[in-house]
Amino acid sequence: MEPGYAPTTRFAQNTDVRIEDLIPPAYAGFAAPIFEAFAHPAMTTKETDVAEAIWAAVHDTSNRLQFPGGADAVALYEARQG
Repeated sequence: MEPGYAPTTRFAQNTDVRIEDLIPPAYAGFAAPIFEAFAHPAMTTKETDVAEAIWAAVHDTSNRLQFPGGADAVALYEARQG
């Protein structure tokens, strides 16, 4: 199961470390617009997207190992298949 960014869930609550806190101060200005863009993604994942991907994985009889959930995860998966 490969969920995308799901701001309406608690999927990202697995850590107490904010990515912004990992950027050295010398690079903060460079990173700021990138983080701003991340704050407003064009595509996101909903809880139902994850549920549908899990359902597909449970019922899949092929050797497939990756099941993206959400429009953003599907787009990334397809780009990697490319």
